Amino acid sequence: MKLNSQIAQFGAQILTLLLFASLTGCQRSETRITSASPDFERQGSLVIIPEQSSLRSRLSFDIARADRVQRELAAPAVVEADPQKFARIFPPLSGHLLKLQVQLGDTVKEGQLLASINSPDLFGAQSDYVKAKSAVQLTSRALKRQQDLLENKVAAQKDVDQAVNDLDLAKSDLTSATGRLMVLGFNPEQDKLGEPLKVFSPVTGRVVDMASAHGEFHNDPTAPLMTVADLSRVWLTASVREKDIRYLTKAQKINASFAAYPGELFTGEVLFIGDLIDPDIRVAKVRIAFDNPDGRLKPGMFATVNFLGFPETQVTVPTTAIVQVGQSAFIFEQVKPWILQPREVTVGFQEQEKAVITKGLAAGTTILTKEGVLFQ
Repeated sequence: MKLNSQIAQFGAQILTLLLFASLTGCQRSETRITSASPDFERQGSLVIIPEQSSLRSRLSFDIARADRVQRELAAPAVVEADPQKFARIFPPLSGHLLKLQVQLGDTVKEGQLLASINSPDLFGAQSDYVKAKSAVQLTSRALKRQQDLLENKVAAQKDVDQAVNDLDLAKSDLTSATGRLMVLGFNPEQDKLGEPLKVFSPVTGRVVDMASAHGEFHNDPTAPLMTVADLSRVWLTASVREKDIRYLTKAQKINASFAAYPGELFTGEVLFIGDLIDPDIRVAKVRIAFDNPDGRLKPGMFATVNFLGFPETQVTVPTTAIVQVGQSAFIFEQVKPWILQPREVTVGFQEQEKAVITKGLAAGTTILTKEGVLFQ
């Protein structure tokens, strides 16, 4: 038993020695790894890539170029009818819709009869007109009689003055009654009393919406009978962010793509840049006019507008060359072979795989085009 105990103790000592040797070997190996040459060195702001560095096979360089670029600004848009050629037809009075003179899709002219309405309010206005006209006739005869009596020294001057006053009041009432009828579209000098209310088109165009039918009683002043519009020329209204308005000018060229016509581009130019900013969403309305003879563009359609800037010569670099650090952008310039120096730059905008540099870099400078993040 004593011999076995001694053997066990000896084995434990050997195992301890082996474990210690193993740990020592690992530490020496780690020491060798950490003492290996680094892939790059720093001297102040310079980054130096040693000759034996594995990075030399991974890094690529190019020169900053002076290219002609054209900025594009995209904005959402919607098709609208020209307000001067678009009219919702509201009847001035409620009443029974006797007849519709047009149907949906019909072409109408300005001043054309659209509908006839039997309105009690119109008949009341006509009755007031008849009464006012009769009063003028009566007071005119009364004034003439008083003037005759005054000449024969039968009536007094005050009676003539009263007759003049009565006639003036009657004429005033007649003017008011006539004006009311004219506002309702009824000309008492041309139209026959007792006729229904007639509704005429204020614009030339087509009936693009119909919201009424024969025999209907129309009593909602906020509901139109129909809508007439000339859609041969429409507006495309884009919503441009406040910060991008400075890039827009009147008559600027645009390309528009519509969800309804994928793969097809429509060209036009800026007609009007809004003077007001929407206080809630901080956008301005920019309108483009489009000829629409075939009616393909319909009010309410969605589109995307690309505003095309004027071509300019700008310094451009591959987008992969830019290293973003917080709010700042940097590019690594090769000042000597395998010696890099970071330069802070201002990026104007990006177009596909190219970035426009507006400040901090000159054309012809040799720059690192990828892997710059390794040297942050």
